[in-house]
Amino acid sequence: MREIFYFLPLSGFYAANNSFIMHIMSELDKTTRMRRLRKGGILREMLAQVKLAPEHFVAPLFVRSGQGVRRPILSMPGQFQLSPDMALEELSDMAARGIKAYLLFGVVDAEDKDATGSHAHDPNNAVCTTLRLARDAGINMLAMTDLCYCEYTSHGHCGPLAPVPERTARRKSGRSSAAAVRRAAASADHTTVDNDATIAQLGLQAVLHAKAGADMVAPSGMMDHAVAAIRAALDSSGYQDTSILSYAVKYASGFYGPFREAAESPPQFGDRRGYQMDFRRDSREAVREACLDVREGADMVMVKPGMAYLDILSAVSQAVDVPCAVYQVSGEYAMFKAAAQAGWIDEKQCVLEIMHAFRRAGAAFIITYYASEIVEWLR
Repeated sequence: MREIFYFLPLSGFYAANNSFIMHIMSELDKTTRMRRLRKGGILREMLAQVKLAPEHFVAPLFVRSGQGVRRPILSMPGQFQLSPDMALEELSDMAARGIKAYLLFGVVDAEDKDATGSHAHDPNNAVCTTLRLARDAGINMLAMTDLCYCEYTSHGHCGPLAPVPERTARRKSGRSSAAAVRRAAASADHTTVDNDATIAQLGLQAVLHAKAGADMVAPSGMMDHAVAAIRAALDSSGYQDTSILSYAVKYASGFYGPFREAAESPPQFGDRRGYQMDFRRDSREAVREACLDVREGADMVMVKPGMAYLDILSAVSQAVDVPCAVYQVSGEYAMFKAAAQAGWIDEKQCVLEIMHAFRRAGAAFIITYYASEIVEWLR
């Protein structure tokens, strides 16, 4: 009888009377009604397989040196650059509201930036100072720190730049002066980070953060073998219990724009496609990246960004035997905020919907600028 229903010509279907339609329906299986399990809020809550709780969210914070600084980030409404004293107030408030973890990013004044990002190794920089203040104040939150150099380098790339052969640079510049060679070296097609020099520095940065109070460090620069270098540096310095959350799967994405304003870290030339992943590749490369980092000692891995990469998140979370996180990045946050401010979406409903999608795809936890608001909504 199903075939009669499916192949009935449209003209005949619309001409059929009610008795004929009821005859067709009487032959169908009526015992299965999917709506039965959606009847009533109590039943839906009982059967929900994917749920959200405060411990599933990590709040990113941008910290910079100074006192009493609370500078709004225009492209990210509700987010601020904070001096360590103001960050401590923010963390105290977050802890009181039930947020369990935070992730620190450093913001650096232009005069403190150089070609290698050496300010990242200053024990009195904003990240280390904030960690010590939080530790000494007894803030009961998991302290996580980003390990990278884009915020600290004068050129905005994620580590010291690899040298360009002088012959190539002179040919491209057409001149032989040292300044001309440097300018040619900065051309986009030769801009690449010195991988091995950078991972050596990342080990130093990780130890500095662990000493200041970081429970977990998160290398984000997509440098090959960074996890192994960081694990070796931490272990040899007595920080065997400091865990590593690797940004194992990080794409060269257009969704990072607001972050670059927040962290004051846009590349001054070229781009980061030479070391961040190409979104045109399928999930096999992502799985390989994640598995490599796990073998090198990553305790957890991350997929970044989130919303456009749910397929990647699902594939990676199923492939690795460690927890997998996801980062809802600045551009995703800014889009929700802009649409909500224009009255085009129900912000709470849409944000919680995508958070459930992240969890459904396999995220053990979610790094999101919405952390504070979500915890309030969950109450």
